[in-house]
Amino acid sequence: MAEVIINWRGYYVGAYIDGLSYLQFAAKLHEMAMQSSLAVIVFGYVRHVLFSGDALPVGALLSGLQLTQVSYLWSMELWGIASSKIPCRQKMAVMTIIIVAVLLASTVGPSSAILLIPNLNYWPAGSTHIWMNITADDLWPSKIDGSLLPAHCSQAPDVSNICPASEWQAISDYLSLANGIIPPEFVGSYMVSPYSVQVTGQGSLRQLIIQHHIYDNESAPFDHMAAQATTQHGAVADALSATSSLWDTTLQYSNSPFYDQRDTVQSIIADNYQPYTLASCGADFIQDRTDDRPVAFPIPPGSSHEMLSEANVTESMLAMYSIVYPGLTRAQILETPGSNSDYRIKWVELPERPFRGSSIGAVILQPTTNETQGVLLCNLAAGWGSSSMNMSSSPAASGTGLASSSIYDPDSRLPQASDYSQRIAGSVVSFRLPLFPQRQISIREGWAQYLDAKIPTLNTTVINALMGRKLSGQDDATSANIILAGLLANGLSRTGFNSRLQGELRTAFNPTVNASLPDGNFWFASRGDMFHVDPAASEDWVKLRIDSSVEGYAFSIEGIAPKLTAVVLLVYCALVVGHLCYAATSGVSSTSWDSIAELVALAANSSPTTQLRNTCAGMMQMRIFRLPVRILTRKDTNEDEDHLEMVFDVVDEIVARRSRIQENHEYGTMPRGRWDYQVPTSHNDILLL
Repeated sequence: MAEVIINWRGYYVGAYIDGLSYLQFAAKLHEMAMQSSLAVIVFGYVRHVLFSGDALPVGALLSGLQLTQVSYLWSMELWGIASSKIPCRQKMAVMTIIIVAVLLASTVGPSSAILLIPNLNYWPAGSTHIWMNITADDLWPSKIDGSLLPAHCSQAPDVSNICPASEWQAISDYLSLANGIIPPEFVGSYMVSPYSVQVTGQGSLRQLIIQHHIYDNESAPFDHMAAQATTQHGAVADALSATSSLWDTTLQYSNSPFYDQRDTVQSIIADNYQPYTLASCGADFIQDRTDDRPVAFPIPPGSSHEMLSEANVTESMLAMYSIVYPGLTRAQILETPGSNSDYRIKWVELPERPFRGSSIGAVILQPTTNETQGVLLCNLAAGWGSSSMNMSSSPAASGTGLASSSIYDPDSRLPQASDYSQRIAGSVVSFRLPLFPQRQISIREGWAQYLDAKIPTLNTTVINALMGRKLSGQDDATSANIILAGLLANGLSRTGFNSRLQGELRTAFNPTVNASLPDGNFWFASRGDMFHVDPAASEDWVKLRIDSSVEGYAFSIEGIAPKLTAVVLLVYCALVVGHLCYAATSGVSSTSWDSIAELVALAANSSPTTQLRNTCAGMMQMRIFRLPVRILTRKDTNEDEDHLEMVFDVVDEIVARRSRIQENHEYGTMPRGRWDYQVPTSHNDILLL
């Protein structure tokens, strides 16, 4: 019971445990003690029935000695009990006690070990809400234009976090890493890319994750090299990093056991969103400036079914599903500013119908030296997807923690791993409209143009610089997919970047430093919020819950296995308490016949019976185990002393009641007539016999 209570309440031990082997030894001793007590309970019930003069099947006599053998559940002894002729109620009672005892004897040992030995895992270490001085619509806007961006964002900044093109070099690093993974002789045959690259915030490190080749069926008319990308929202990651630093500082001046831990993780589970983007590009061409044919944009995998129903394969060179956009001619594309020797981009605001699910379109003009112009027609989709965010701050690590995230799908509506958008095991990127991302984003050309900012130090633009570092052995469309998906996710993650963590910390006087410090006991016990904010001012602010957890050893009921083991031990405790209550109220106790030697002695002192004929070499028939057996009193030949015998014959109930065992009565004499026989000691004695 103590094990269940400690684990139910939870108790954190620390990062390491000394003497873990002693706990394993104690668990084994506890198992042996519990199995012994179960045998006492079973024998107690058997004696209770026998003391009352009632009959038990032969198979139940030694059941208390076979509790640790699971095979007893399908042995002839148990089946003999089940098919015996004793009263049904008594039969069900004895079978229930025996079966429960056998099952408990097999499971109490592992159950005790699971609860007695602390588990190494991540354990709750406090929680609080935080507030950011920005509204949800401004932090995760559904429509984005460039009206709130400063003018200097038209040039790619060296150090900045507010502009959409900030840290465009991360995508360049991604392409460089992808080009360096495969040996030159295999380029073009294989395509492998890094999992992610890092982007920074004002106080956090984030992961820009890009995945491509998400559609394996190359015969399908989708772009099977479409790319998906996501990264944690910069402002939220900064707030999480600031809270993590405050938690660590609070821990330094507290007497919490969490100080001894291997790792600390701060998590935002719900009500958090981050950008998820998808890009699909198809190659086409423009004959000359008189080419007035309309263009068509591809439909990327993961688009809504409404969008797919309006798609048609055009006369262009796009070898995939596409939708004609009559609002732009090929001749108009040629008017895009820039040099013909560079990659240039023209952003196109696609109408909601028929481009439902798209955020914006893009046309990339490839370098050319003649009138024929190669172009990449790209369809970009973006949305805010519900995601959890974690940040680790190991005691051995220093500096800013790295934020990680995963899709938060409490309703399990997203497709399983067999779906094309979830092919990669453990994928944290998905795009399956209208299921995910939940909040689609409409992007205006005024904001998108800041993604292709000028780079004064290189005298070029972001698109031209990145397309110049395209993947080796792959066509331009594949590189464009990665670049556009990555740029869009990186840019969207910087909305509301100027928002900050708000509120005053709850403090308590610390006599060690003679000053008021953050109240760690309040925080670590999850008693409430650590930050005080003005209710009126914070009414429209973004409010997020942060849960802290530490890695170490702890007693806890978390998980399926500890809960099941707790149930097993509680059933055992209930059985033991019931037995003790019966013994206390009845006042009857005995230690008779709880060993094989005692039962053998009793059988040897009993009168022979024809019911056990042909059993001296073994019992191979179930009928023997069905036989009812009683222990009754009998007079010796002079009828002046009583002794006990096993009786296998059918006994009249009136006779059985008269011959039942009496409490506080001494038994043990032998019938004199039966034991006058002398053991022969010589050959002459044998001849005389």
